[in-house]
Amino acid sequence: TFANNVTGIYWCHRDIHLLTVTLENNTMIEKIIEVTTLDGTMPVHVFQPKTKGPHPIVIFYFDVFGIRNELKDMCRRLCNKGYYTVLPSLFYRMGNPSYAPEEFFSGNLGLEETDPLYPMNLNLSTTNAMVVMDTGALLQHLAKEEPEANANKIGTIGTCMGGRHALFAAAAHPDHVLAFASIHGGKLVTDTPDSPHLTLSKLKAEAYFGWADQDANAIEEHLEIYKTELARHNISHRIDFMEGAL
Repeated sequence: TFANNVTGIYWCHRDIHLLTVTLENNTMIEKIIEVTTLDGTMPVHVFQPKTKGPHPIVIFYFDVFGIRNELKDMCRRLCNKGYYTVLPSLFYRMGNPSYAPEEFFSGNLGLEETDPLYPMNLNLSTTNAMVVMDTGALLQHLAKEEPEANANKIGTIGTCMGGRHALFAAAAHPDHVLAFASIHGGKLVTDTPDSPHLTLSKLKAEAYFGWADQDANAIEEHLEIYKTELARHNISHRIDFMEGAL
């Protein structure tokens, strides 16, 4: 199932040449497409099963560190399960920066905390409304230009800040997003009018939450709010409590 596949993941430019890779005896095509949005051009990494489609789509929303090899490997794992997996570069407005998490946590990032490109500032400047707009543009592009992608069967998954982005995308496209997953999602409850938990009333997708117990932005009070709201809206869901996770 989608939930099992994303649980496994927890543990573990247009003219670019197409690259065929082999993973677990299955082949896939990797490419980068460019999606036009209201704010510019968004690069999207695509991982397409080589088998005949169309295939259900999974949209992978990254964390504050942007696109990097470990996220691509996670997308390859999903693709190997038969999903047309896409990894949009939501930081395109800021030049598509990406960082190694170990450099951030060791204090060797080389950026001041006031720099707009500092990861936590990228987190704040990439608004939920932006993500919803970008997702809509992406889905329109896939439906029109990518015949191997089934834009009527979609799953969304996100890590850290991507968890709330995946939720917003699922709520914005309730008739097409059938499954959603947040992996150690942060800021899932806020005191703003666009708090992610307020979107649950629009959700039709099956929901999965991998809840981190060491994340200051995902406190137990927030978990209880989600348990209550998921039950109130009769949403099929699964919550795993990840001990020791940030």
